[in-house]
Amino acid sequence: MVNQQFATAVHILTALAFNKKKLLNSEYLAASVSTNPVVIRRLLSSLTKANLVTTLRGKSGGVHLAKEPNQITLKDVYLAINLSDSICANNKSPTKDCPVSCSMQAILGTVAEGTQKAILKYLESQKLSDLIKKVPKPKN
Repeated sequence: MVNQQFATAVHILTALAFNKKKLLNSEYLAASVSTNPVVIRRLLSSLTKANLVTTLRGKSGGVHLAKEPNQITLKDVYLAINLSDSICANNKSPTKDCPVSCSMQAILGTVAEGTQKAILKYLESQKLSDLIKKVPKPKN
């Protein structure tokens, strides 16, 4: 199963950056993402703890970016939602008579570590300000 939290969190932040002058609520963001407002609120909680967004409670409340879009990298988002490693070693006990089985945890541990470093390096090079430049401005 594919985890959609990262894509949804990036969507939320891009919408906030694109509508920078507006205070957006979870219902608006949920409609934009095509999901339930509860999903948005859960992600907003993580993004708030990471100081990427600020939320205002109440009837006229909403959410806005806590930083400028050029100060938020996709690495920040990835770390904020605390995704588990995409590659991990089998956690079952190895078969003692099989050299492959006895080696796989160490082998895949190295692969997982390298993959994670590459992902974080690339995500660090991508800023929220880069993403909003790719969103076409509405025609009035």
